[in-house]
Amino acid sequence: MRFCFIPPLCAIGILSFLPQTLGYSIHQPSRPQHWLELRDIEHNSTKSGEAPPPSLIIDTFQDPLHNDLGFWHGPGEDLNIHHEPGLFRLFPIDPDQNFHTQFNNRGCYSLLPWQNQFLHVVFEGTDQFTVSLNEHNAECSPDRAPFPGVPDSVQASRYVMRTRLDGSNGFQSSQDRSTLASTQHDIKRRALRDSCEDDEDENENENDDDDQSPASPTRNELYIPLNHFKIDQRRVVSISFNGFYTNETITLRRIEIVPSVPPPAPANNYFGIPEKLPSGQLVLRCSVPNSFAFGIDDGQPQFAQEVMKILDEEDVRVTFFVVGAGLRDSTTNFTRFYREMMDKGHQVALHSNTHPKMEALPTMEMIDDEIVRTLRVFKDRLSLTSRYFRPPFGTVGARMRQQLAKHIEHPFIVNWSVDVEDWLWANTSTPEKQLDAFHRGVSRGGNLAVMHFLNPSTVQYLRHFIRHVKSAGFKIMRIDQCLADPFSPVL
Repeated sequence: MRFCFIPPLCAIGILSFLPQTLGYSIHQPSRPQHWLELRDIEHNSTKSGEAPPPSLIIDTFQDPLHNDLGFWHGPGEDLNIHHEPGLFRLFPIDPDQNFHTQFNNRGCYSLLPWQNQFLHVVFEGTDQFTVSLNEHNAECSPDRAPFPGVPDSVQASRYVMRTRLDGSNGFQSSQDRSTLASTQHDIKRRALRDSCEDDEDENENENDDDDQSPASPTRNELYIPLNHFKIDQRRVVSISFNGFYTNETITLRRIEIVPSVPPPAPANNYFGIPEKLPSGQLVLRCSVPNSFAFGIDDGQPQFAQEVMKILDEEDVRVTFFVVGAGLRDSTTNFTRFYREMMDKGHQVALHSNTHPKMEALPTMEMIDDEIVRTLRVFKDRLSLTSRYFRPPFGTVGARMRQQLAKHIEHPFIVNWSVDVEDWLWANTSTPEKQLDAFHRGVSRGGNLAVMHFLNPSTVQYLRHFIRHVKSAGFKIMRIDQCLADPFSPVL
């Protein structure tokens, strides 16, 4: 099963901006997911007037399929894992991969009794990932779209407390120790080479490395205030780990909610809770009653006029998400096309500069470059500013959300609750399965669609999509209108 907030890896952008082939992992493939398994577990909540319990143990990873609450935990998007009693080791190779531990499976779980406490995670390995608290949909039903609902996310590395376990006052991060050891080794090797000492001397000196005292052990923990997750904490479905931007492993050992954080001390490098950074608002569905919106990502120039004709004849307005590089390429004629669509009342919004998985980019500067260059070309070519952004491939993580909020005031990050699945079926012998996917999404309550105009079959089905939505009683409008944005045009 693919999750609405961690969308398919194969959604496609303009022209040649395609994902790199993922590497092969030698580890065992992930276990089947059990989001929908039925389990008769008593809901652990606090009655009115009662004091909240001092802590909530969520997962100590004793069982390969279920956490300490009795509900499913496991991977998505083909994340390779290794389980031993007391730990789950994750081997990520892509930011869309994820590991969830559930609070409930067919209903909502309230964290209000612990709303002023802290999410505590004990782990080993890299801290280059996102932690998300995932809100359920309004019906608290896995049969409705989106499921799960929207998450709010934080950057794990900002919340790490590393504690020296030997009681010493000095402190170095594991990365600092690794860098220092590597540097010392390189210096020694260069000195040996320059002095032309024989192999015996070199071996003797290299053995000196083994005589160095081992790095002092550290305990890696995350302490994240629950109020840093801006979701409705009356209806939570899971905690997840995603947005991996290195291939380093992560070992999870404990997840819980605790009432306090250890005080700053030399052994923990005087750890303090960081501020909550501004973050873009993730959107998966329209909020205006009986509304429906099409978010159409870039496509092939030869299909642009046909799309325009269908929208004109059906008298509907949509939102186009546009890659900046396509506007700069004069051979596409996209600048003229999107100017004309804006004149006709359609919304034109942001879709990055070159269509990478932005959360996979190794540095903040590279994420910033994708955002800044897109804003610049929109202003230069379309005389347009926009707060609406669709992430390439639907890939969402904390770093991208934070950087968007750094450059755009109150940005909307728009994914979807209806997927036409043109990325999956358009180039196959059964392109009509795009119709099945669309009907299925609408029947489950989705009202914000994603599609492209990359293939003639998808363009051919656009008219059917529109008429199906109209016949169901929905009013089709732009995404800013379906979100009741006060700055959107009047319907």
